[in-house]
Amino acid sequence: MGPEPVSVTGTLIWYVAICPRQTWLMGHNIEPFRDNELLALGRLLAETSYPRERKELELPGMKVDVLRRRPIDADEDEALVIGEVKRSPRAQHAQRLQLGYYLLRLRDAGLHVRGELRYPEQRRVEQVELTPELEAAVRQAIQRVEELLQLPQPPPPVRIPACTNCAYYEFCWVSEEEPTTERAPRNRGRKRGSSS
Repeated sequence: MGPEPVSVTGTLIWYVAICPRQTWLMGHNIEPFRDNELLALGRLLAETSYPRERKELELPGMKVDVLRRRPIDADEDEALVIGEVKRSPRAQHAQRLQLGYYLLRLRDAGLHVRGELRYPEQRRVEQVELTPELEAAVRQAIQRVEELLQLPQPPPPVRIPACTNCAYYEFCWVSEEEPTTERAPRNRGRKRGSSS
């Protein structure tokens, strides 16, 4: 087996909502294809969006994209807002879990922080609060990540829509030929305009 698995991180929480195999690979320090176009685009988006705000607060197991103070009229115990910058809300459940994980960790450290999912390409911001439902989902995701990291080898690959652009594609499907799409044969026995 490879290196020791890392502890639970926000990235692993995001991955576990998408693909258990990705979670295991990342959790065992197996890096994805660094030149993956979507990974590069995500890094660029996080680096260039919201230039006036502080970037990348790093704590153990956490790397938050944006940190800012709340307006002066905000409650004193909720003076900070953390934000995750994403390309689109396509994997919003996973994004909410990741941000919820950060909110839970900061709350456990004595900070009351609000979260935002930011979609600069859509010019959209979604507020995220650590509700009891989100907290329960985050705790369940943490447990699932911990279970996966204890496995001696990754779960078998399962083809899902996310595989198409995944930076781990080669780890799962390198021995397979690319799927081809064939057109269904046309029904030539039926004439246009015929009702039967």
